[in-house]
Amino acid sequence: MPERKKIEVRCTCCDAALTVDARSGEVLFMKRPEKKSISFDDALADVHRKKATALERFDAAFDQEKARKDLVDARFQEAMERVDELETPTRDIDLD
Repeated sequence: MPERKKIEVRCTCCDAALTVDARSGEVLFMKRPEKKSISFDDALADVHRKKATALERFDAAFDQEKARKDLVDARFQEAMERVDELETPTRDIDLD
């Protein structure tokens, strides 16, 4: 039986090393990268940083939505002021 030709590639998503059969495209072997060890203090600091960033993004999105609401309200008020300018359509029932 002929020996399989193998190709080694690296996954762009998880950075795993994949050994693939060149002929069939079948993954023969997968080696995940070793995870870095993180100290508890570093992990806690990372959580606090992400929490602060999330709060900032939430506040920015809230302000943006509030400004959008004000704009929609102003356009609605403008349309309500011009409602008298519009001509009411004549309905068939009104012609009798």
